[in-house]
Amino acid sequence: MRGELDRLVDRAEAGATVARALAARFPPAPASGRGDAGVLAAARRLGAAVVTADARLQARLVAAGVTVLAPRDRSRLELRVGLPPSARSGSPGVRTRRRTPRQPL
Repeated sequence: MRGELDRLVDRAEAGATVARALAARFPPAPASGRGDAGVLAAARRLGAAVVTADARLQARLVAAGVTVLAPRDRSRLELRVGLPPSARSGSPGVRTRRRTPRQPL
């Protein structure tokens, strides 16, 4: 991952320098695969959340039960909770809760 961030910094991609500085604060986690498969395997093994803007990777992670933090727009982030297969009902990553009717005062 750090190699990819370095390439993004070299290409002067927006936000890459900040992302690289943030990543430098944490120890690297060994991955058993390459690319998206490696990120997925490491996140599941470590029970970690993943921060990514890659829509395909987000969907894959959430479907596998991994929580994802992703940009929603220019100034907001969205937390997509990955649910284990046994807890899913409806759309993956969307928790539903029934509202209880409000009692009159």
